[in-house]
Amino acid sequence: MAAHVTYHYAQPALVEEAIDEWETHLYKVANDLESALNDSSAKHWESIALKASERYAADAYIVLAENLAAYEQDLFSRARLNKQQKFIDLSTSSVFYVLDEQQLMVLENVYFDSLMNWLSDWLLWLVATVLNLGALLAFTLYCWAEQRRLVKNIANINEKTCAGTNSIDDQISHIKHYLSDISAQNQTQLNLQRDLLHGVAHEFRSPMARMQFALDMLEDAEEQDRQDLTLSMQKALQGLDDLVKELLSYARLKDGTTVLNIEFCSLVELLKQAIKQVEPFYPSIQFEIKDSQIEAEVDTHLLTRLFINILRNAGRFAKSKCEISLILKSDSIHCMFEDDGIGIPPGKISRIFEPFTRLEPSRSRDSGGCGLGLAIARSIAHLHGGELTVIEKQHGLGGACFCLVLSFNPR
Repeated sequence: MAAHVTYHYAQPALVEEAIDEWETHLYKVANDLESALNDSSAKHWESIALKASERYAADAYIVLAENLAAYEQDLFSRARLNKQQKFIDLSTSSVFYVLDEQQLMVLENVYFDSLMNWLSDWLLWLVATVLNLGALLAFTLYCWAEQRRLVKNIANINEKTCAGTNSIDDQISHIKHYLSDISAQNQTQLNLQRDLLHGVAHEFRSPMARMQFALDMLEDAEEQDRQDLTLSMQKALQGLDDLVKELLSYARLKDGTTVLNIEFCSLVELLKQAIKQVEPFYPSIQFEIKDSQIEAEVDTHLLTRLFINILRNAGRFAKSKCEISLILKSDSIHCMFEDDGIGIPPGKISRIFEPFTRLEPSRSRDSGGCGLGLAIARSIAHLHGGELTVIEKQHGLGGACFCLVLSFNPR
């Protein structure tokens, strides 16, 4: 009788029957292997193992006893003690045959074609399939119920909105228009950044060229000429510094990160402060405020800068006079800036608020600035919920007339 490993658990009768059937099959394989190896020489062992492997769909090999696992070595020792040539291991479906004192032939994972074996192989897969199908069915039913609930809710919303002012279709259309506006704003920002990049590159050329020329001439120049060249480089550097400051200010205003510091103040006082800063640059120009005491809540720093930029633009082109008028209306304040200069050509009005725009090509960048003043002024007006435009007046001083409309509740 072959030795074997048996597990004694409290198991159902069907499982016990399958184990007994499997054990009987392993005994049969062990007897067949013994019959094949009786009176065979060592040179035939490999071929016998190969045939057994093909017959029983098992892994067959010859192994040294010392390479067996610990419990298999124990089985081997018992078999040698009882003078047995073969033994089986149910836990690994293996058959062992002792060839000599040190070697054994092993058939491992012996296959047994039976209904119970098939069920044991496929039982886990069947259970997993049933569980997955059940989960899929439950999920499908849940989605179906949620879909019905969602359709019902949408129908209720549509009924309510139809009874009101807008239908659900109108709301969806509104969302589409909103997204379209956002997309257009993003495209505008991209175009603005591209134009700024081109403008910055162009604006940097003039001061950089003056600095390069001065550096080239500095080494061989006389003492007086060196002083002039040094002064020219200092002016060029100052121009670059002013340009960078203006660019940073304009970028902060356009990217939407500027936070207004709202204060209650007199607009006339802000205009007087702006005129005080502009007058030294244009001593021949008379700046006059048609006094109208209007107070409002504004960012005093930014609005003062807006006034300065408009007044400097007026000072460049005015012949002798610039008038500022404040008009209070029901829901807005109108600030009018008019000069007696040459005015703005009709075809150029739409361009003067673009960055780096100069309408007079003959004037230098030193006197004409970097072309960002009016662009910054309009951005400040937009931050206050207002608008800065150029209007045509039939009567007045005859030059350009800028109109700043602040669309909020004045005090």
